[in-house]
Amino acid sequence: MFQFSFKKYFNAGLLAGGIMLLAASCKKDVPVAQFPASLTIVNGINDNTSFFTTYFGTTRPKYYIYLSYVGSGRSLDYATDKMDLPLTLFRNFDTLQPKPFVVNNLKLEPGGIFTHFVYGSPTQVKQKTVKEQLPSRSLNDSVANLRIINLFENRPIDVLQLEPEAKVMVSNLAYEQLTGFIKVPTTMAVKNYRFEVRDHATGVKLATLSEENILSGTASPNNNWLFRARTMLVTGTWSSESVFSVRATSIGHF
Repeated sequence: MFQFSFKKYFNAGLLAGGIMLLAASCKKDVPVAQFPASLTIVNGINDNTSFFTTYFGTTRPKYYIYLSYVGSGRSLDYATDKMDLPLTLFRNFDTLQPKPFVVNNLKLEPGGIFTHFVYGSPTQVKQKTVKEQLPSRSLNDSVANLRIINLFENRPIDVLQLEPEAKVMVSNLAYEQLTGFIKVPTTMAVKNYRFEVRDHATGVKLATLSEENILSGTASPNNNWLFRARTMLVTGTWSSESVFSVRATSIGHF
């Protein structure tokens, strides 16, 4: 009787111990969860014609036709689990040059949201990475959040909102500077947004940006603006009050 009980409890103990070891082993093998980083690449090259193809690798890409495209004044959204992200940009499909247009390694963080601006001229390219603190989306407030970055060749600018209400958004914004987010209404009464960019020193009108809040021919809001964070890009070159090339566009964020 004693021998039977001893064997029974001894075997039960071995089984329990095995289960505990197995659980510990399985727990050890489970990798720590890592949230991906979100990245927006912005094309702010000041000739207003250059476009990029993007590659996130360390070697020459095998098939250039599959690379993502970023138009002038536009952006590309990308999510990655690589916190030391290689970035290569080719300009205007110019993939035959020995050196690509941009080669960089971006330092990201798990769960972080980043915007990488590529700007300057085709011969003197500049880069700027911003770790974002985007405003939270509120379903109770019919507003969008808009900020402005001045990438217009060493000239300070003023930006005015003409619609839905006339007001100064920012004055004397220096080159390369980025404003904070400014709330603009997105109620059904607002049909369009219209903004005007001026040269701060001379007052010369440089560009106008127009965007729909209510889509044409519908009663539907423009979801690119509703509850979203957006950035207005002002890019271009200046020679004189009568000779300049400027464009204003806007991009959305994650």
